[in-house]
Amino acid sequence: MSTSYSMCPVILAPLNLPPWDCMKDPFLFLSLLIPGKNSPGKDIDVYLRPLVDELKELFVEGAHTFDVSVKKTFKLHASVLWTINDFPAYGDLSGWITKGYLACPSCNESTYFVKLRNKICYMGHRRSFPRDHPWRKDKKKFNGKKEGAEPPISLTGDDILLQLDRLQTRIPGKHISNKKRKRGPEELNWTKRSILFELPYWSKLKLRHNLDVMHIEKNICESILGTLMNVDGKTKDTVKARLDLEDMNIRKELHLIKKGNEKYAMPAASYVMTKKERQEFCEFIRS
Repeated sequence: MSTSYSMCPVILAPLNLPPWDCMKDPFLFLSLLIPGKNSPGKDIDVYLRPLVDELKELFVEGAHTFDVSVKKTFKLHASVLWTINDFPAYGDLSGWITKGYLACPSCNESTYFVKLRNKICYMGHRRSFPRDHPWRKDKKKFNGKKEGAEPPISLTGDDILLQLDRLQTRIPGKHISNKKRKRGPEELNWTKRSILFELPYWSKLKLRHNLDVMHIEKNICESILGTLMNVDGKTKDTVKARLDLEDMNIRKELHLIKKGNEKYAMPAASYVMTKKERQEFCEFIRS
């Protein structure tokens, strides 16, 4: 797929329709279509300005609307319940960078990360389990440690606004000298105050951004299948992954075995299949 040009649509879906109708083409509103060589990124607020102005007017003043079922005109008010987007677009819309040490927008500054040789790994998933959950004490199946931490506190809209108040004023677009702007530690992973916070109700919403599972399902499925089938370029069981296990001092049965000078062998993992098993697995998937 060519990435030499970008076309970013912003679509509104009327969720007061029945579930089987609200996401169908005849009922979707193409409110914006942003063209360009690159995606707008965090500067998408510039393009959202006319839409946000209309959404504020629609919520506060409403719009005279004709109800064809009763042949009468009424005052229609509407609000945005949430956005639906992939994870990178989550960062562009919310203003919270979805990569780096504090990549999780929900955990915020309580994101639990581990710096490995060539990447950042996010841990602490067991924090959300009940205190008596057996997986909290299971060291072997996880990172070699018990989990005793409490789950991260869910921030309210007011909490987020307090964090956003620490941000320095920023002008959209690239720096005049083409340098990246430096963020202070008090700014965490915030890059801007999202224009959506201009909506009177936005900070009061319990859920402001939803993740589109399409890309998540595809990526996870490809990673699992690629690892099970040992597909070159797709498998997650690589030399670097084995070295990370050594650094974390876990899964010792999977550590690289030195064979002579500068040669190493990778012990087979428990899920490795024979050629016949791979064929049977492919036939099962195809069926």
